[in-house]
Amino acid sequence: MGDFFWPVLFGVFFVCWCLGAYNRLRRLRRQALESVQKLFIQLAEFKPLFDRRQADTDPNDLEWAALVADAQQLAAALQSASHTTLDGAAIRNVSQALEGLQRSWTAACEAPQDLAGEALPPELLTQWGVLSHRMLAARAAANQDLAAYNQAIAQVPVRWLAPVIPFAAVAYF
Repeated sequence: MGDFFWPVLFGVFFVCWCLGAYNRLRRLRRQALESVQKLFIQLAEFKPLFDRRQADTDPNDLEWAALVADAQQLAAALQSASHTTLDGAAIRNVSQALEGLQRSWTAACEAPQDLAGEALPPELLTQWGVLSHRMLAARAAANQDLAAYNQAIAQVPVRWLAPVIPFAAVAYF
């Protein structure tokens, strides 16, 4: 055995380990990105739900106007976030827009009945329920994949490799 056997063996082992860690991070990042894109697709279905009903409603209805405005804000946040790859600020903007839409929905649902009947039509309530359940499932899957990705980056040896290769932790929804 030569003088260089152990250093070369250690060097080969280290290079193989780095390549394996890099491939694992790439795979986890791709899975997280795919989950986030699926969530974005689910969230994009909320805006047409309100656009279809906009012509049938009273223009002076403040709750409905707030719902439509929040749906448009969510669509704009999704549009800007769809051009980025796991950008924490874009994800935070989408999450805030979704929370605003949910607050407006709650306010519209709690509005008192008027002479015309319910504040929101029953079929809209059903469609909202279906979309929100699908969105919650997609959100849970995206957060699970983002947690696995963030956990892989936070592990001790990879933590030193991640800044060299452009991998960074991502915010949750």
